[in-house]
Amino acid sequence: MSDNPRLAEGLAEYLDAARGMPGTPLETARLLADRDAYRIAYPLPAGMTVSDSFVVRAGDEVPVRIYRPAGEGALPAIVYFHGGGFTTGSIESYQPLAMALAEATGAVVISVHYARLPEATPRATVEQCYDALAWTARMAPALAIDPDRIAIAGDSAGAFLAVQVAILARDRGGPNLICQLLAYGMFDVDKGRAAYADVRDPVLTLPVIRAIIAAYRSADSRDPAPFEVPLCSDLRGLPPAILLEAEHDALVDEGREFAERLGAAGVHSEFRIAPNMCHGFLRAVRFSAPARAETRWLGEAFRTLTQSRN
Repeated sequence: MSDNPRLAEGLAEYLDAARGMPGTPLETARLLADRDAYRIAYPLPAGMTVSDSFVVRAGDEVPVRIYRPAGEGALPAIVYFHGGGFTTGSIESYQPLAMALAEATGAVVISVHYARLPEATPRATVEQCYDALAWTARMAPALAIDPDRIAIAGDSAGAFLAVQVAILARDRGGPNLICQLLAYGMFDVDKGRAAYADVRDPVLTLPVIRAIIAAYRSADSRDPAPFEVPLCSDLRGLPPAILLEAEHDALVDEGREFAERLGAAGVHSEFRIAPNMCHGFLRAVRFSAPARAETRWLGEAFRTLTQSRN
């Protein structure tokens, strides 16, 4: 078996533009990813506006970036949590994904810059994300969004966070979510998963997976009331899910397993594996026509689901 999987058109160019410097300390890596985000920036679609604001909480403020596509009246909304292995990523470095998602779905996308590990704990991060969802629902009139058509979304670690937020919304009687959009999510944090041993993905390599899990487990140990991981959670009563996976990603198996668990809990899901794709490919929309096509699939699935529930 070749160690170099076949990648879709444009992904190699994206990886060259997005690649950081190996061995860079975490604090510096975060800075450089934001400083160099222009290298992968997605062009502003016609008619789209972008603005920044903050979800003000007791003791902190959570930055959000709001992408409003062209359209009249109250639009649906998607509260989006970026990837980055819980420790990196930001509203700046994940701008291409959030902007393209707003374009594809026709929804207002609220991209959330949550507190990252190891400085935060998973529960503190999820609580910030939940408060961003609640803020979005409260701000529906000001944002000109339809409060009955609010979804959550996340990619990679952000998908993990999105599921946790959906569970909190169900258990707390929070905003009634219309769906979950989950891209190549990490739904488990078990370093012993068999799929990890044979990973060929050029982005989410075995050392990276181990580092993510170690960072999560270390931070989670500081939580007085840690969460169950999504694969071990009660999924009954969650909103429908749209799951998009990447063929070469070691997380495909847990995405499939999560979809099966949703089905067993009576939750409808759409499941797709994007061919010749690596982890993180949705940020490659500037470079890759196939990545743009997969984003359009997400948008079409979202539009179909939201229109059917209108």
